[in-house]
Amino acid sequence: MSLELINLSKVFGSNTIIPEWNIKWGANEKIGILGTNGSGKSTFLKLLAGQLTPSSGKILISNKSPEKLPLLASYCSPHLKLFDKFTVKEHFKYHNLLKPFRNGNSISDIGLSTREFDVPLSSFSSGMKQRVKLALSIFSEAPLLLLDEPCSHLDTKGIEWYQKTLTANTSPTSYFEDRIVIIASNHVNEELYDCNSYFLPTGKSVVP
Repeated sequence: MSLELINLSKVFGSNTIIPEWNIKWGANEKIGILGTNGSGKSTFLKLLAGQLTPSSGKILISNKSPEKLPLLASYCSPHLKLFDKFTVKEHFKYHNLLKPFRNGNSISDIGLSTREFDVPLSSFSSGMKQRVKLALSIFSEAPLLLLDEPCSHLDTKGIEWYQKTLTANTSPTSYFEDRIVIIASNHVNEELYDCNSYFLPTGKSVVP
């Protein structure tokens, strides 16, 4: 697998949020995108997820059509909205219909009690909601995993769960031979603990 950005940029009005990127990442890369709030790191991930249209350039995943990005990418953000009236079971059920889960993962791996599977998400703390969001994205059968500030709202146990869960879900599957993980972070070590390389949203390679 490879992820290639060709002249990729995003402009809002007169503001260039993402200058042109030209880069190619190979299989099993784990990349950190570093920046403070408003630096463009979330915009960059949304471009890769197919949620925003580039102002110029294109994104290729193993030379597949850019139109397939939403199917090939799995995205998580603390700002991502779930359905508060749905239970955890319902979220897993309907998500799996749209994007199947990797083998070996189940609802029991979130760290909730069996009773909580049937509780509407509106009753959950922000930390438990974040666990559900992370589980849905990390468990998804997608070769490109995009995580925006994944440790937001997580306590110490939640961070340990996140790191363990991410490590367990970078291996090959029957659908995809490898996976690229890109993590946007405000220099949080717990989020970036295992990255191979680091960049600013401008495309500049940095050392954290």
